[in-house]
Amino acid sequence: MLELKTLYTLSQIPYITYDSLDEYAEALIKDFDPKLLETPSVIDVESFVEYYLNLTVDYRHICSGRNILGMTAFNDGVVDVICEDSGQSEKIHVKTGTLIIDPSLCIKRNIPRLRFTVMHEGSHWLLHRKAFAENNPFGSAGIYKNKFLAAKEGRVDYSRSQKEHTDIERMERQADFLASAILMPRPSLRIAFKEFFNFYNDKPRRIIRGTSYIDDLYAQYLPEYIAKIFNVSKRAALIRLEKLTAIVDK
Repeated sequence: MLELKTLYTLSQIPYITYDSLDEYAEALIKDFDPKLLETPSVIDVESFVEYYLNLTVDYRHICSGRNILGMTAFNDGVVDVICEDSGQSEKIHVKTGTLIIDPSLCIKRNIPRLRFTVMHEGSHWLLHRKAFAENNPFGSAGIYKNKFLAAKEGRVDYSRSQKEHTDIERMERQADFLASAILMPRPSLRIAFKEFFNFYNDKPRRIIRGTSYIDDLYAQYLPEYIAKIFNVSKRAALIRLEKLTAIVDK
């Protein structure tokens, strides 16, 4: 696993640009399976997280008043979960490097969201271990129950947010971006982008919504095409394309 080399804020959160996160994602993929940069295809999320990052994935219903679909254990800790047999709350001990994922994501229609959630939590591990370290003098941000666990609220769209008011918002946006960059790396995404336009006998170009009927159609069809190739949700594909300014508004 390649470690991130960058500057950090006072609270030990990476001080890094989106372009640098893309470069980091490409370096990780090149180290894991370089063919993924050459051919638009689906990355094996479980293999990447479990064998490349050496993390453990545990499927549990997390007890919380919030809609938490994933959680990362940066150190040993305790989590309240729902027991599958009794349906009652129980406490379980989790070890460092455990990703807790809500099993509701395992049904077929939720697989793209499952893949993104697992990669999002893996991205937290890659980016934010220093922020949640026990010896961090400024403590950790975005805590759940104790300072060793970070959780993502499923209903919050950090990828689209333009403002960062807190450390947790900054970390969530970074994890969202890195997850997207690993699932849809720039080199193979560019290839898929060109193939899309070739199919319509058109020249690859930036799609500008609101300028023409054809561009509005492309803005609808391209995310669907990308989502199918990389096995992500249409929304995740659209946000990725917007972040790379492949699709913009007039």
